[in-house]
Amino acid sequence: MVVPQKPALAQFEVMFEGTPLILERATDYWESGRVSSVQEIAPQLYHSRVAGSDDDYYDVDIRLSKDAHGENTNEANTDDQATTSSNTDHESTIDDNSIRIQSAACTCPYQRTPYCKHIGAVLYELRKQLIGAHGNHHNDDTANAHDGVIVLPRTVLDPIQQHLDARAEQGKGHLLFLWSAQLRKAAKTFRAQPDEERPLIPLIDAQTMLSDTIRRCHERFIIHISKHSDAYSKSCDYTEFIKTVQAIAGNALQSSDYASACGNLRLCIHEVHALLLSSENDDGSEPLLTIMDDLAMRVRCYMENVAEFADSPTAGKALNTIAQAANDKDMRQYEPLNSMLLISSALAFAQYDDKRMWAYDVIDNAITRNLEYSFNEESEESDEDDEDDEDDEDEDNEDTSEVDDETDFISDESLHVLQLFTLMNAYDLYVLSDDDAGREQLLSEYSESMALTLMNAANMIHEGHLRSAYMLAQGFLLSSRDMEDVDIDARHNGLLPDLLPHGWHTIMECCAEGLNDVGLLANVYRYYILSCNDRSDTHYVSKLRNLLRIYGGLSADEWHDVADGLARDCARNIIDRIKYQPEITTKGGTQRHSSWRNPAYEKLIVDERLSDAALTYCAIVDYPPLPLLRTIAIEHPESAKSIILDAMPYGTMGTPAFRFTVERGVDNTLTARRATYQQIAKQLRRFAAVFGDEETRALAHEIVERYPNRTALREELAFAL
Repeated sequence: MVVPQKPALAQFEVMFEGTPLILERATDYWESGRVSSVQEIAPQLYHSRVAGSDDDYYDVDIRLSKDAHGENTNEANTDDQATTSSNTDHESTIDDNSIRIQSAACTCPYQRTPYCKHIGAVLYELRKQLIGAHGNHHNDDTANAHDGVIVLPRTVLDPIQQHLDARAEQGKGHLLFLWSAQLRKAAKTFRAQPDEERPLIPLIDAQTMLSDTIRRCHERFIIHISKHSDAYSKSCDYTEFIKTVQAIAGNALQSSDYASACGNLRLCIHEVHALLLSSENDDGSEPLLTIMDDLAMRVRCYMENVAEFADSPTAGKALNTIAQAANDKDMRQYEPLNSMLLISSALAFAQYDDKRMWAYDVIDNAITRNLEYSFNEESEESDEDDEDDEDDEDEDNEDTSEVDDETDFISDESLHVLQLFTLMNAYDLYVLSDDDAGREQLLSEYSESMALTLMNAANMIHEGHLRSAYMLAQGFLLSSRDMEDVDIDARHNGLLPDLLPHGWHTIMECCAEGLNDVGLLANVYRYYILSCNDRSDTHYVSKLRNLLRIYGGLSADEWHDVADGLARDCARNIIDRIKYQPEITTKGGTQRHSSWRNPAYEKLIVDERLSDAALTYCAIVDYPPLPLLRTIAIEHPESAKSIILDAMPYGTMGTPAFRFTVERGVDNTLTARRATYQQIAKQLRRFAAVFGDEETRALAHEIVERYPNRTALREELAFAL
């Protein structure tokens, strides 16, 4: 059993990966001088005291150790990284990165996460004492830990590299989309021992068995007619049919009569799909979808056995049979994913010299069907007005007319799936066949493909070419029409599932971490802050501040200037949102969750006490949160008071301040309802949180005196009186 390494002191931030707010508070505590000097009270055991928020002090103990071999396991390669360095630099790197955190404990009562803000604050101070402050950063390709620089925390890069390493292990050393060694392992479970193999059901008998069960299914359809309309639905019990399919498919999957077995599997696929189409309005057809998905996966695995054990002609016949099932027109239209998973069966053949030609034949055919016309359609349209090339264009159209007929019946959604998986299959084919020329040609011809570009970037990260991967991701974003849409597409991928929360920008973020480039990483964080419309991204304000102050060496004043400039950029971004984005509200339909709001900008305003920016920003916020109100009150107290008073129920303060808002003939007194009084009390509590109890008491008395006979009002405001 391999015991996972303890976190390095130089990169202790990984301990707070899941709790960015705790790390943010730890940074604030350390920067504000709450940590006393750290003392070594025993070998490798360090102690310090941290001042809490209520004048309490908490004791923190940190136990450190060094790697037995002093190896730097976290160091990433860069594109042009030097392979040698001076002995002094090498020793410095080993010392810095071999110091590891064995344990950490604090006397505070906080127990919701393993590490509290006090431990984080002491780790900042301990790292400063043992390793030193972050030196000047170099922006060249050789910038890494050798320059006496603390390596940036690799909170994004490390999980991605670990996932890629595991994927490469499953892909025979390659990063692959659709093939892995697990398919071959699963195929072994289907293969029966020679003395246990059951005779294959003849194709005509299998056809009869399925036809009989389908007929009985149709006979048992139950029609449900709505009492209130002419609409009707039908339902059926597919249990007998599914059991028959499973019996025929199970019999075929254990057979070594590969060509005939694939004929039976094709029959099962065809009949399940035909019944699915005929049961389109059946609410109970979910089991048919499940059996279809299961069939596609089992066939993929079975074809591993075909590729490994069948002779070449038999293997070719078997694969051709499965390809015919996959290329059925209805299959491609209504089950495009399963269609392409069946096509991916050809990848099993790419690993055998005598059978590779069958794989090329099947996947080349898929490229012709799904890619050649579709990817060139836009360029052909752009040439329509070119009279000189009119003859050539007509000739091209003649060459692709057959493909046009093939793709005309395919919906755009299905065609997108077919194209995506065709590219995945082609990429894996060339990699498994060691066909570097084919792979490079594919990347070149379909450079606009998100899937292929992502695969290329992942390969670069896996091989340590981080700067090239960064440039590739940046170039792909710049060439796109909408960065946000492209990032969203990249989030939902099969290569790095759940590891790209910001799509291509996450790729850039992990590369910047590996390059140890503060400037590149800061640019990515700035983008997250500018484009933020989700509260989960607010922690990037603290991450940017920590990055520039701790690793970039900025003073507090220099950081404030940077934050001030970033706030102006955020304000301009808000204006653009109002101009070009529709007003979309979520979570209850309140403007508090408006698409025009930027939670990260709000945090930046509050953290840096930007009162003018807060006042301007609140023009788009109907109900500003308390931190924003407090920030406005720093320099504009009357404006903050007006915002709170305007949220009072109509008539609380008597006649509205703006005369034109008073409707003639309408009584402008307060509605006599308990709920109205509770709303006043809520606003008074907000007022007290900003301006204190004394001013709140005076305001409460003014409201009560305006309505002296309302006992319920006095009861609700008693807390302020």
